Amino acid sequence: MTTRPGETCSLQTQTCCGFGFALGVFLLGVLGLEGRGGVFAQGEARPDPETYHWVLPAQHEGVTVVDLHPGDCYVIQRVDGMVYFGDPLSEVHELQRQFSDPVAHLVEHPEDYPDEHAECQLAGCVDMEQLTRLVTTRFLELGTSQGRRLANHRPTPLDGMRGGVYSDVGSAERPRYRQAAEQRMAYRHLRTAGRDNCYEAKAARTLTIHIRDGQQNRDRTGVYSGYVYLEHHHGSPRRRVAARWLWGGVAVGGSLSRSD
Repeated sequence: MTTRPGETCSLQTQTCCGFGFALGVFLLGVLGLEGRGGVFAQGEARPDPETYHWVLPAQHEGVTVVDLHPGDCYVIQRVDGMVYFGDPLSEVHELQRQFSDPVAHLVEHPEDYPDEHAECQLAGCVDMEQLTRLVTTRFLELGTSQGRRLANHRPTPLDGMRGGVYSDVGSAERPRYRQAAEQRMAYRHLRTAGRDNCYEAKAARTLTIHIRDGQQNRDRTGVYSGYVYLEHHHGSPRRRVAARWLWGGVAVGGSLSRSD
């Protein structure tokens, strides 16, 4: 498996990119440390990997997913949904109002299948998926092909550099895509995840997800959603997570924070 030093980490090998094999052997064999790329006290277990589900309705500029620590490895594993960048469709207005504010929350891995990709089974998530399918059907029936953009869209000058989502881990202007080193489009994440790799956080940063729109038009309709995989390379943190949210007036989820 190949990785690009300083950019991605393997999800399977026992040494994070940027650390040579000899150093890994030294840390594991001589110092008795544990984990990939992280520094742990002897006997301290590495936190389990986590998966975060995020939902970003098109009229909003972004959603905060999770706080990263130096050495953490993260990647968008899956994206769903469609956003329409043409003139708003009257048939979609009422449906669009049913989407809540942007939200991100921790998804529990099934105990019987810990290695499988986690998927949100909360009632709010199921309702959102049904609404997403309904809105997408309206776009396909009534909208133009030039206005429809999937979440993994790769914008070009021909489409006004509009469509798709990108991650941001600390750029100077998060809601505007400027090809900054801290920004990565979803299609790049998916290719990285397909190679069983992830991106290494260089410093403590907050991970956010945004819709790419070169025209910064807030009349967009539709919704994007997806899952972020996070592998910890540090001791158990005090981590902020958005694990409680409203859907249809009903509170879903649990605690908003996790402490040591």
